[in-house]
Amino acid sequence: MAARKRNYKAEYQRRRQLAEQRGFSIAQARGHARKSEAKISELKRSGVIDKTRTSTLERFYQAISAIASGKSLAQAAKATHISTTTIKKLDIERRVLQRTPDGRHWEIVSSARFPILSWDGKLYKDIPLDRKNASLVGLYWNATQKAYMGETSALNDFSNAMVFDLHGNAYRLLTSVDDLVSIMDQMSDSDREGYERSFASDQRAFRVLNHAS
Repeated sequence: MAARKRNYKAEYQRRRQLAEQRGFSIAQARGHARKSEAKISELKRSGVIDKTRTSTLERFYQAISAIASGKSLAQAAKATHISTTTIKKLDIERRVLQRTPDGRHWEIVSSARFPILSWDGKLYKDIPLDRKNASLVGLYWNATQKAYMGETSALNDFSNAMVFDLHGNAYRLLTSVDDLVSIMDQMSDSDREGYERSFASDQRAFRVLNHAS
């Protein structure tokens, strides 16, 4: 049987489509990131971007939200078009699912509740997150401190990051240093105190990244 001929044009278009969906440049998608860009493989290793496709993650968090509203694991999986096996696999890193005391049902638990600063400058407070996303948000807030102090490249790696909360909402993070400085300078005393309490020191940063370990 003759080998199937590869459709290089279709593969290229697919790479472009996936790059646009996740906010990457074509060079990054092809594995030849520019000097000013991070390699996708490095971003995956660091945990800044997920190895799982965004569409699959969206269905996972929709299923988690459905379970939180009272559906069984099987019902939530069917309603969101994702297998129970995939849900359990993705939950290994996230640690969202927990058996009820009687062992008959699943319930949803959060690893942390952190503020999120989205790409459009909105500050969302007290957002429930799983272990993986809490770690990502911790990394981000530590990077914002560096950016605020003058390390302008500190936020570059987060330009493609996507954070999911336990309600299924997705957030892209603010990576404009100028906008960040403006927002932090306008923070209320209570917001700044909350930020300092959670993220500002190296010791606290360590606790953030290991919150659910």
